[in-house]
Amino acid sequence: MLGSIGAAAAPAASTLDGFVRGLTQPPRHDGGAPLPNGVRRWHGAQNAAWAHWRITGGSKLFLAFLEDAASQGLGYADLGRLAELGPRASRCATAVRPLLESPGPWTRVQAAHAWWRITGDTDAAVPVLLEALEPLKSGDADEPCRAAVRYIARIGAPALAAAPLLEATLSSDRCFPWDVYPAARAALLAFGGG
Repeated sequence: MLGSIGAAAAPAASTLDGFVRGLTQPPRHDGGAPLPNGVRRWHGAQNAAWAHWRITGGSKLFLAFLEDAASQGLGYADLGRLAELGPRASRCATAVRPLLESPGPWTRVQAAHAWWRITGDTDAAVPVLLEALEPLKSGDADEPCRAAVRYIARIGAPALAAAPLLEATLSSDRCFPWDVYPAARAALLAFGGG
């Protein structure tokens, strides 16, 4: 919540900084992975690092946290945050790239989005997102598929190969989840259609 508030939550920045660095811990925390100095990091440190960035506008603490996490392997929750940072997270790109081939479709889709936002490389990201659209052919749209439609809309023209499937989805008499329709329309508009 503090991160969503932004600069108006500035009085909380130093507290969040302490949580991220493991210098202080909130009451009733459950520990977490030990830090090099033996202190156990609070399980919400990633959220605190993100909130600190959103409040202060300075990404140094958040990037340091994510780079540390990337050295230990990224989870899907980290990928959305890396995507938010975009090119500023370039030092984490090598940890993101292998996740494009993850066995889990959600992780693959999130990794494709993060990869594109960090590197600008659509050649690796778009095929992963197009593959995630496959459920649309059978009238389904699971969460990875719906996220892929949203990300394809953001990427625009480099994902033009999705246009026929998205047009068929919009003209289908099947009932897809509500969020498929605006995302598919936005993608087609981004492709220059409508």
